Amino acid sequence: MSGLPSAWVINTSSRGYSVIKKNDTYFYNWNRVIVRYCDGASFSGDVDQPDPETKLFYRGARIYKSVINELMAKGMKDAQNVILAGGSAGGIGAMIHCDNFRSLFHPTVNVKCYADSSFFLKLKDPKHAKYFKTVFGTVVELQQVAKALPAECISKRSPASCFFPKHLVKYIKTPIYFLNSAFDSYQIRTTFSERLHYRIEKHKVTPNDMKLLRSFRLQLINALPTPSATNGYVVTSQFGHSFGPKSLKVPMFPQNTKSKTLEEALVQWFFNEGRFHIVDPNDEPFWNATAP
Repeated sequence: MSGLPSAWVINTSSRGYSVIKKNDTYFYNWNRVIVRYCDGASFSGDVDQPDPETKLFYRGARIYKSVINELMAKGMKDAQNVILAGGSAGGIGAMIHCDNFRSLFHPTVNVKCYADSSFFLKLKDPKHAKYFKTVFGTVVELQQVAKALPAECISKRSPASCFFPKHLVKYIKTPIYFLNSAFDSYQIRTTFSERLHYRIEKHKVTPNDMKLLRSFRLQLINALPTPSATNGYVVTSQFGHSFGPKSLKVPMFPQNTKSKTLEEALVQWFFNEGRFHIVDPNDEPFWNATAP
């Protein structure tokens, strides 16, 4: 760090991003700001008038802008290493705002983005694609999210499609890093069933279950961005969702304790000490009681 100020801005609702102690993470002495998302649209909604039925204002984009402006005024503008991060839906917010966030700093400042457990999929099977297709479509329309999405993307496909990371990431120019489980527990529960989620935790997965899970894993891998000198990703077989700084100490490959930890990979990528486009070769979900 060379004594330079550093900042980690996190959009999340995960418990893994709570109070951090020295031994929890490499980032323990960074200036960390946790922005709890409360708008339901990854800080991208922007509607002038309140909802006529609920009387709610959908103005997450304005909340985000206000928070960032205040942080810049309080000294973040002087940081030399900055990460805009997000967990789960907060990671989509980090993707959406990544390039604009980077533009706030001098070109010599090391600014990168990080999305944890945010690569939500619209699966090929219509039955399994229904949940996220419906939720994302409703959110984008209700909160007028199109205003926050890349214009080039929505000129080619629907705003709801551009909200999916598979398409959104193609238009992000700032270096960005993805951490995802090949068997993301939240997506397994909502895309397939609570029963499948339960069977994974109880180690009672059937052969038919494994067909679904392996198909999900392959679709995730195929949706990842094309490897480049600036982007990075690690796909782990650890069954979980939203790892957070406290859970980054686990090995990338949970069945190989000698593999780098998730944190080591992220830190080395951030400081340009290596390229990371890594997929855990294990094609079965790994679960234990300490999983995030």
